[in-house]
Amino acid sequence: MKIYTKIILDKNNKLISQELFEYNGSVSKAMGIHYDYKSTKSAKLMEKQAKREKKLAERKAKRLAKEGLKKDEDKTKPLDTSKPITLDFLTNPDKE
Repeated sequence: MKIYTKIILDKNNKLISQELFEYNGSVSKAMGIHYDYKSTKSAKLMEKQAKREKKLAERKAKRLAKEGLKKDEDKTKPLDTSKPITLDFLTNPDKE
């Protein structure tokens, strides 16, 4: 069986050069890295952690948005005690 280690083709898919060796033995030993659960475990754990953090951030943002609406409604400026309350102050629609 031929095992190719390097193949170079031109833009028309014509062979320029190749490096290979002959192998006689079981196919499983000729193969490269085998990906199994252990080799992908850390990547899966990082994806899971990122997903968890994203979900928590969305919940926190949603909760803060709800609390922000309540705080805006409760915000009223206290009256300045040094200024007298006038009829114009009470009836002016453009007051701050």
